[in-house]
Amino acid sequence: MMKKLITLFLGLTLFSCNDGDFDIPAFEFTETMNSCGEYILYKTSQDKTEVLVLSLSNVHINSTLGEVTYPVSSTLKVTYRIFETGISANYFCQSIPPATPKVIKELLADSGNLNITTSEILVNGVQTGYTYKISISNLLFLDTKDRIFFENYNFGTFTKNN
Repeated sequence: MMKKLITLFLGLTLFSCNDGDFDIPAFEFTETMNSCGEYILYKTSQDKTEVLVLSLSNVHINSTLGEVTYPVSSTLKVTYRIFETGISANYFCQSIPPATPKVIKELLADSGNLNITTSEILVNGVQTGYTYKISISNLLFLDTKDRIFFENYNFGTFTKNN
C-alpha cells in the first residue's frame, strides 16, 4: 500500500508541473542592428520571429561624448516580441503597424539600464557623425507568468551621420 502511495505521489508531482506556454528566450539575435529613423533600434532572430526593440528619444541619441547610463522608463522602452511568422524589413518603420504577422508574446522591460558610449566619427579631421555603442544591464522583463533577467546584454553599435 505504501509503495502505491509513493508512486502516486511521485506521478502527480512530476505531471502537475506547468511551465506555461512560453519558453525563456535565449536572446540569440543576429549581429545586425536595424533602425527606423534615429530612435527605433531593433535586432531580430535568424528567422525574424523574435525581436528586441529599443524605443529611444533625442535625449538618448545625441552628441554628448563619453558613456552615459539611462534607466528604462516611459521615454526609454525595451520590448521583447515573439511573432507567429517572420517580420518584414520595414515592419517597425510603418506609421501604422501591420496586422500580420500576429504578435504571440510581448514583454516590456520592467527595469534595466541602457549604457551608451558616444564617440565622434572623424573623416580627415572633420566630424561627420557619431557612433553609439549600446549595452543593457540588469534588464528585467516581468508579466503575470514570466520573469526574465539578463545581467548584461551587448545590443551593438549604431552609427548616425550628420
